[in-house]
Amino acid sequence: SSLGGGLGGLGGGQAPQSQVGQASGQSNLDPATRRFTLQVLAYTEDVWTKLLGGKYEPTTLVFFSEADRSGWGVAQSAMGPVYCPIDKRIYLDTQFFNELSQRFQAPGDFAMAYVVAHEVGHHVQDLTGTLGQAEQVQAQASQTEGNAIQVKVELQADCYAGVWAANAKNS
Repeated sequence: SSLGGGLGGLGGGQAPQSQVGQASGQSNLDPATRRFTLQVLAYTEDVWTKLLGGKYEPTTLVFFSEADRSGWGVAQSAMGPVYCPIDKRIYLDTQFFNELSQRFQAPGDFAMAYVVAHEVGHHVQDLTGTLGQAEQVQAQASQTEGNAIQVKVELQADCYAGVWAANAKNS
């Protein structure tokens, strides 16, 4: 199913080039999926700019399909999407969307959009200070407590993806 119809023209247009990074590994993401993913990123940025005003700073989406070096270390292929608070970028393994569809039985545009919105949710956590606070507490917590904090961080990023979806639906 297409996400474009209900999201105020999300299916058309182009994302600003400043939001796109390309890792040194060759991306094997098909052009239509790449374009859609960048449109989702641009739309999340519109929503969060509206909601957070001047506190929102755009992030960059970096596609990779081979082992690549990011600001926080080595990003390995098939690791899925990752937000890096050091360089404030989202790293997206292009093979992940294939796994999303085949292995996890979650095909379609909304599943891809949700993945991007969740990672942007981590970016929002970073901008608002929540991510840094969680990392500080985790550093002093037991493994069990640290895991519980990480679950809460992930749930809040899910919530933020839902905030984006609600705003997308109402646009």
